[in-house]
Amino acid sequence: MKLVDRQPVEGTERPTIYIGHRQYRDQRSGKRKTSRRWSAEWFLNGKPDGQSLDTNNKVAAIRAAHEVHRRIRQGEPTAAPREVRIKELVDGYMTLQRGQPRSPKTLEKYQKVLDDFAAHSEACGVVYGSRLTEEEFWSFEMERKLSDKTRYDRRVIILQLAKWATERAELLPKNPLRHVKMNKPEWAPQPCFIPEQVETMLEHVEPGMREMIMVLAYTGIRFGELRELCWDDIDLKQGTHGFVTIRRGGAEGRTKGKRSRRIPLHPELAAMLRTRPRTGERVFAARELGGRGDGLIVDTVFLRKLKRLCAACKFTKPDQYKIHTFRHFFASMLARENVSY
Repeated sequence: MKLVDRQPVEGTERPTIYIGHRQYRDQRSGKRKTSRRWSAEWFLNGKPDGQSLDTNNKVAAIRAAHEVHRRIRQGEPTAAPREVRIKELVDGYMTLQRGQPRSPKTLEKYQKVLDDFAAHSEACGVVYGSRLTEEEFWSFEMERKLSDKTRYDRRVIILQLAKWATERAELLPKNPLRHVKMNKPEWAPQPCFIPEQVETMLEHVEPGMREMIMVLAYTGIRFGELRELCWDDIDLKQGTHGFVTIRRGGAEGRTKGKRSRRIPLHPELAAMLRTRPRTGERVFAARELGGRGDGLIVDTVFLRKLKRLCAACKFTKPDQYKIHTFRHFFASMLARENVSY
């Protein structure tokens, strides 16, 4: 910035603030003109900086220059922050999330929720993050038929975006949703297999899937961990019946909890694993669920077969059961035996 009538402001040092008039080129005539408004400039850490003082009065300009000097000395910003669009915030936040050990499904969920929220806000006439209000937050997806848990989970993602944009990325001067308070809803009651149901399923299930149900029921592992289970993870020589070590199944080749865990084998499960043929690196393959060769087993295929099995076993409300229900069964089995989770 080149200033005309440039002069130092007395009482400003380290850095010294200079005031003057900025020159500019008139777009119509093409001639260079001098602004009537006063501007300030200074050098900080060897770099020039400056801003308009928004006044034609010299006394007011000197007063404004002293205020700029005070902000610099106290480390405060000297200019208004740039307005950032909500879409820019979403892009930046998702870039951060992709660098975290998150599963593809989680990233897909975050992207969908935040894209929908950005579109909703724009439809409400709000484009910039700093202009968000609680009205846009609470009205988001209000007309959709969602469970309380789903609605709560989606709104938490939006609050995480606002907090990141303010505290970590420092793209917003103040969190526009800082006053939002949400009550965590009570989760709906979840089904739990009883021992008689598990025994009935094992009697009626098709070969291949039977062994998968045994592992899920007697170890409490997640389906992703079952899918990635390898023979190297199973040790039948130590302990009473052996151990299985869960190392993979979540994002980036790790477990969902980011830590491996060692589970003692149930005697029936250990007996099955001792006699099971070892035809590949993994314990289970896609062919056992009707898929091709040594590919990975698929959760949706397993779940579809599980619901059919529950119906064939004449369980009440067979569609309520999920793969995760086996984790509930395992937890209840531990509780009955007074064994720590």
